Amino acid sequence: MRRAFGAAAVAIAACAVFAQPAAAQFFSGTVRDSVSRLPVAGVIVMLLDSAGGRVARNLTNERGAFRVQLDAAVQRARFVRIGFEPRELSMSARRDDVVSDVTMFALPSMLQPIQVLANSRCAGKKDHASAMGLWEQVRAGILATIVARETNPARLHRLGYERVMDGNSTRIEMMRVRADSADTAATTFFAAHSAKDLVRFGFSTDSGSAGTFFGPDADVLLSPYFVGEYCFDVVSGPRSRPNQAGLHFAPAEHRRERVDIDGTMWIDTLARTLKDVEFKYLGLSYGAMRFGPGGRISFRTIPNGVVLIDQWSLRLVSARPDTVLNPKGVIEMKNWLYADETGGELARVSFADGTTWTAPLGTLRVEAVHRDGTPAAGAVIALAATDYFGTTDAKGVVEIKELLPGPYAVRMIDPRVATLGIGLATPLKFVAAREMTTVAKLTISTAEQLVADRCVSSHQVKSVPPGSSFVIGRAIMPDGSAVVGATVSFAIRPKGDANNNSAPWQWIKEDVKTADDGMFQACYGWTPQSEVMVRVHLGEGLVDIDVTEPFVSDLVVLKIPVFPTSRSNP
Repeated sequence: MRRAFGAAAVAIAACAVFAQPAAAQFFSGTVRDSVSRLPVAGVIVMLLDSAGGRVARNLTNERGAFRVQLDAAVQRARFVRIGFEPRELSMSARRDDVVSDVTMFALPSMLQPIQVLANSRCAGKKDHASAMGLWEQVRAGILATIVARETNPARLHRLGYERVMDGNSTRIEMMRVRADSADTAATTFFAAHSAKDLVRFGFSTDSGSAGTFFGPDADVLLSPYFVGEYCFDVVSGPRSRPNQAGLHFAPAEHRRERVDIDGTMWIDTLARTLKDVEFKYLGLSYGAMRFGPGGRISFRTIPNGVVLIDQWSLRLVSARPDTVLNPKGVIEMKNWLYADETGGELARVSFADGTTWTAPLGTLRVEAVHRDGTPAAGAVIALAATDYFGTTDAKGVVEIKELLPGPYAVRMIDPRVATLGIGLATPLKFVAAREMTTVAKLTISTAEQLVADRCVSSHQVKSVPPGSSFVIGRAIMPDGSAVVGATVSFAIRPKGDANNNSAPWQWIKEDVKTADDGMFQACYGWTPQSEVMVRVHLGEGLVDIDVTEPFVSDLVVLKIPVFPTSRSNP
């Protein structure tokens, strides 16, 4: 790609600073806007050799200052930033420390045409030169993210999520969130494959909707493999994108049985920043395309000039099997399709220079009280299917911050029940929004009270008599997954006497089924001087699992590992 640049005038107020003979030499200074004279952050400062190869590079900070170590091979210094005309400075005669003030000129238009060698596979368009001019600006913005992770790595706190959507809509039906503190990570998001492999083999392992899908990262978008295989044109932003220009990209040649991407890179022409990249997948079935499969990558410029990917997501299609009654009255299996979304966001970031940034996320503020209305101090409140939790203070108040947008269900964590790997459900549900605080009041129940509520709601008993004892448990497979739909029976007997003589087991008539999370419970008027047997029946031909536990209090908690074993033939 070639470009005809104007005169590369650089205003320099420099003087050589003589360094100690054994010390390293540095090129340092400040970059300013030619009109406002304000410092320009996020400028890429590259030191090049005689062949144009990169020797070293860095970014200017929020004060426009830069410092790059010199090398004997350095011949030129090049300054690049999105929205500005690139500048160059000869460095061939510089071997001591150099301090320079560099003036950069803002482009009058982000669509400044440039001379290029056109891709012969792309149809000629009138705006091709302007598209390539915008690509140069996009390229500068993307390059800044790569230089940032090399020269100023940050301490990142990331949040990953999985969302199940309501059909092909954008309404979130269910969400899981996990925290990931990446203290030494170089970036927030990496593509799973190189640009060369993605361009060659496509963005999925399968042309159907069941394959593994990939998205491009900064390195892929900047790669010559990507640029060489895609055609570009300029598009105008919709009303939701004021003052933005888009650079649309599409494959020069789309091949059958291959999943490709078609998307747009958006630039804020006033702020002179790269906003985001949106793309959709090509090559999927018509049924899958109705769900809008694609992805998005968002860029954030931190006050110190560092550019990071702060949001990333992939929207795909999944299937849920279900039984339906067909028109002939026959029950058959059918796959219900729905959109699901995986991605993540940068919650907060901190740099060695003290610069910090926090994402505009949601907050939950809960006032917890006991059933008698007194503050529930020391209660542990958590959000289901997430890593979010907090402990109430002396007034029964807790705040849970950095909530990704979406629906949540509040759980109570009891140390006795926590061994089951779950929290106890509460009636409190809410939807978090950015920069919003949800305020709620929650009545805290004991584990015994919540188990009693489960027994009544599942119709095991009409009511729980005073003095009852409670059993709550969970059946799990060796891989940690829940055992769903197993039959659980209960038997009771008094504890053995001093000679270890015990009465026979008395089986309770009613049994229960394990729920979707493997949970089961029982509430009866058992005495603390008894012991209980829990039998998990997995099905015909499989060995039942029996677990015996004495009542040392009025609550027995059982975590039952299940290893399905066939009954031996007689």
